[in-house]
Amino acid sequence: PVSLASSLPSPSLDALVGDSVSLTIPFSLPSSKIPVTIIWRKNTTTLAMGSLSPNFTVMVASSFQTQFSVDPVHGTLKISAVTTSNSGVYTVEIFPLGGVVQKDNITVRVYEEVGNVSVVPLSAEATEGDNAVALNCMPVRGSVSWTKDGEVVGANPRYRQAGGSLQILKPRRTDAGIYCCTISNPFSNGTGTANLTVYYGPDTPTITISSSNEHNAAENFVLVNSTVTLTCLAPSEPPARIYWNVADTQDLFVPSLPVLQLPRVQLNQGGPYSCLAINQHTQRRVRNTRDLTVAQRPFGAPRCFVSSAHNATALLFMCSWPGGSPDPRLSFLGLPGHREEVGGTSLQQLLTSPFPADLSGSKVTCLGRHLTGQHNCSIIPEAPSGVSLSFQAYSNAEESVTVELYCHGIFNPVKIDWFLDKGSPISTGGHYNLSASREQLTILNFTAPQDLGDYSAICSNPLGSQHSTLTIHAPSISEWTLSHGPQPGSAYLVWAIPNGSVVTSFWIQMQGLNQHRSAEEWKTVEVLGATNRSTVILGLQPEISYSFQVVPRLGSQAGNASYVQILQPGTYSTLIILSHTVAHQLLLGILKKKTKPKPSPTLDSLQTAFRSILPISPTWSQYLEGMGMNEIHIFN
Repeated sequence: PVSLASSLPSPSLDALVGDSVSLTIPFSLPSSKIPVTIIWRKNTTTLAMGSLSPNFTVMVASSFQTQFSVDPVHGTLKISAVTTSNSGVYTVEIFPLGGVVQKDNITVRVYEEVGNVSVVPLSAEATEGDNAVALNCMPVRGSVSWTKDGEVVGANPRYRQAGGSLQILKPRRTDAGIYCCTISNPFSNGTGTANLTVYYGPDTPTITISSSNEHNAAENFVLVNSTVTLTCLAPSEPPARIYWNVADTQDLFVPSLPVLQLPRVQLNQGGPYSCLAINQHTQRRVRNTRDLTVAQRPFGAPRCFVSSAHNATALLFMCSWPGGSPDPRLSFLGLPGHREEVGGTSLQQLLTSPFPADLSGSKVTCLGRHLTGQHNCSIIPEAPSGVSLSFQAYSNAEESVTVELYCHGIFNPVKIDWFLDKGSPISTGGHYNLSASREQLTILNFTAPQDLGDYSAICSNPLGSQHSTLTIHAPSISEWTLSHGPQPGSAYLVWAIPNGSVVTSFWIQMQGLNQHRSAEEWKTVEVLGATNRSTVILGLQPEISYSFQVVPRLGSQAGNASYVQILQPGTYSTLIILSHTVAHQLLLGILKKKTKPKPSPTLDSLQTAFRSILPISPTWSQYLEGMGMNEIHIFN
């Protein structure tokens, strides 16, 4: 029977070439009194055999006697000046007489100094997709390990390692890099490196577009006059040569570079841009194309309009947004029916009667969408309402009068027809001029009474109609007051004119009481514009009475002068002269309190009444006689 000395792993021994080693029996020997036979083998070759005790008769095979010997006492196998050929598994067997046979193995590994390590080829080349590429590390004097770019080459079905060889199947671009081979043994180590280049590509080019206005470039368009940069990226080893085909075929200065710059790009430079990438090593040629969209913002925002159509039986809604490139897309919101978006600079939509009940006053919006942004405008169709007329008059240096009439109100759209005294419609021509919207009627060389009368305007659209009338009267003064001014020797005048009275200026006229009344004796002391309704006259003598009247004028034509009022001397700053109706009622009320009721006031009673409210210095008889009794009662 044979017994292993131990269940532990067999011992091993590392040795350096040239060293001497001793292989000790790895188990205990029987008593020296028991005859023991020993056999040493390497693999299947017997190296030595014989007896240990009691008489040593172990013999080394003749072919190994120069290097091998056996210790006669302990049975140790000694090997001198080992070489790499001495590496292997050595087996020792012990046969005790009458005992159990013992057996064990000893592994011997003999190493050389690693020395200088190199990888062949030093610079390896492969093309992506080749069958394989191999790196060989030598000399192999120990264990071999590989790293790529400092990382351990791990398990990979495409990587095959055998001895000092590393084979890469179907190489890829990611396999390129610096490969290091390290050979190590218990006595020394060494490293060699090699570079692996994997040629590939070019891949399909990627064209990126950037602009000096980055926001627009992100939206896949660039603005006119911006600086545009097109970049062609085509991964390749070696780097690919780049060639451009541009939208403008007349451009003869296109660089063969990955970056193409278009300063102050114009609309005609929009279109397809092709990038051709060529790998000189692989001879692969790949092209890609991308469209460059050059945009120009439309002018401002869309403009909306609505007009009458089909003999005022329909409404035509219009929207315009010109100036953009490419054309915007327009649509109406708020109109009945299907919303349709149309590409172009203008949009029209016709709405025929019957109209929706809530159309008047409702907002209709035109939505404009463009590459550069979105804007809108709104219109509100309105049936005519609140229609009214107003006018103003003015004259030039030659006193030629122009009158402008205005039609006000809420309406959209509107057709305005003007009439004078219910006659035929007024049209542009002669001394009439209508504005483009017909909301203003201008009358040139306006004269009285020829151009006085009832002016009316009819405002209409498909949603309804309304009219208004304005009567223009000759220039006149409806009422006015005269009083002492804020300082001695001044008079304060305030006046009003009737509604519709046409006036271009006011003449303030004055005369002293000692003068006879005649048109030639009135002195014009001030000429005022049509908008004035009061004035202060300075430079009067406080002790003298003055008569005043206000003359409204229409250019060179004088209107009806106001009734005459007299400013009497006095110590009070204000003298109130009332219209004949109010004064008459006031005097009657005073007389009723101071005297018994009488059929009509007499000169004495009026003098007494005035004295109670106007304590001025001249005698009342002189004052009343100077005015005349008739003028006290009737102020025109």
